[in-house]
Amino acid sequence: MSTSRLHDALADPAADARARFGHGDNGYLEGSKVVHAVRLQDWLGVSVPGPGCHVGTGGWDFTRFKPTRSPVDCGRCSKSRLHGPVAEGDLPGQLGLDLGPDYHRGPTG
Repeated sequence: MSTSRLHDALADPAADARARFGHGDNGYLEGSKVVHAVRLQDWLGVSVPGPGCHVGTGGWDFTRFKPTRSPVDCGRCSKSRLHGPVAEGDLPGQLGLDLGPDYHRGPTG
């Protein structure tokens, strides 16, 4: 399956997963009682809601992450001060890396 076909196949289920979470919702993994903050995560080229602490979900099924209005009680999410979901365009960017004044770009400097 090509990347674009895979993306096309996942686009609707990913949109449905995002739509399940309302503003201010937290989330939990099916089979767990721990409530996590919600953050959109890139998964195979689509954005899906997932635990803000990036804890492993034990599989590929992103639909196992369910919305709840219960307060966050995940220690990692609480320490990182994550609360509620973020918008798709509100994800953090790559941080800059200061390589110092002696760093040269390529063989010619």
